[in-house]
Amino acid sequence: MTKVRVVLVDDHAMFREALRSMLERDERIEVLAEASTGEDSLVMTARLRPDVVIMDILMPGMDGIEATRLLKEAHPEVEVLMLTSYEEEFLDQAVEAGATGYILKTASQKELADAVCAVHGGESPIDPSLSRKMFLQFGQISSRERAKCLTDRQLEILQLVAAGVDRRGIARQVFISETTVNREMRNIFNRLGVNDAAHAVAEAHRRRLL
Repeated sequence: MTKVRVVLVDDHAMFREALRSMLERDERIEVLAEASTGEDSLVMTARLRPDVVIMDILMPGMDGIEATRLLKEAHPEVEVLMLTSYEEEFLDQAVEAGATGYILKTASQKELADAVCAVHGGESPIDPSLSRKMFLQFGQISSRERAKCLTDRQLEILQLVAAGVDRRGIARQVFISETTVNREMRNIFNRLGVNDAAHAVAEAHRRRLL
């Protein structure tokens, strides 16, 4: 039987070790390597070409959302399974970045192993405690349809941009990192079909979003 080849990405060494031990008990899975940062996950994916990357979300430096986006751009054949402590908070961003599944760290060994195999098999597993309907809806919406609207947080960020607040100030006011602000600005540009902040504000006014 061909095993599913996996790379683990999480900034906590003890959690990675426990996760590796859990997965290696399943004869369907082979753990190739571990990474502690989003940047390292890109290097390891390019070198090892795993079938599935299990990705944490909040990590120092490049977070898991940005790492997933870059990973999928470079290696669209590699599936990404988000493994996080956060419930629906990052679900939409994970799907937009290209993640195929979304599982909580409270999952059992069997649930996690099954999710890895499901992702490799072309399915989109979601933690049982979350809304499957929500995940499927996000997955089925086309990029063009998503571009018609902004999330509440994106609107809040755009309002601050319109008020002349710089990205560092936005990060402080919204209680997110500058990396997240930059990612959300790219998402805003994509959704509004523009290339810079000034045009984003103008387009938002035209659509009566601001």
